[in-house]
Amino acid sequence: MTEIRYNLVDDWQKKELDLQTLEQALENGSAGPYTDRVFSSIGGKWKKYSKRGVSNLYLLKEMEDDGLVCAYYAYSIRDGVIGEDILAKIRSVCAESLGGGEMYAKCSDSSPDHWLDTNPEFLTKLVSQGKADLLYEYLNAELYSEGIVLTSRGMKGRKKDRLAASAVAWGAKDKGLFNKGSYYSVLINNDVL
Repeated sequence: MTEIRYNLVDDWQKKELDLQTLEQALENGSAGPYTDRVFSSIGGKWKKYSKRGVSNLYLLKEMEDDGLVCAYYAYSIRDGVIGEDILAKIRSVCAESLGGGEMYAKCSDSSPDHWLDTNPEFLTKLVSQGKADLLYEYLNAELYSEGIVLTSRGMKGRKKDRLAASAVAWGAKDKGLFNKGSYYSVLINNDVL
């Protein structure tokens, strides 16, 4: 078995974002510096959510195990920004308590360019009922009241650059029988930002 390696992508540069212009790019297909056709593609699905937004994407922890690169991220469903103090606390908890087994399990089938969901309300119920067993579940339950949602993604090592993302588009499912309360998100790669 290969050695587990952490903090592979610390050299990824967090891009500065103009969130208002980024949102316009998703609404209209392009705006300002955001002209890649991916914005039109993402926007097509994004606009189907009545409650939607964009946010800075914050890398919490990453690792490689057995050829799979896994990353945990956080984003804000309020104003798109997470303060440095709370971000430092989340990263500290992840550094101390987030193990490779959980990350590998959560990230094994979660491509950054797919819309994937996190349901903080459901995870909060799990925690309150004593049925949660993943740090991911506890953190989502605790941070949801702060307007923060976590997501996880994974890629094979040779494609790990696809995990280098500084923005996320998200939409909340507020109707329907299944997955109501879920926040669906897709990462926006640094290459187009």
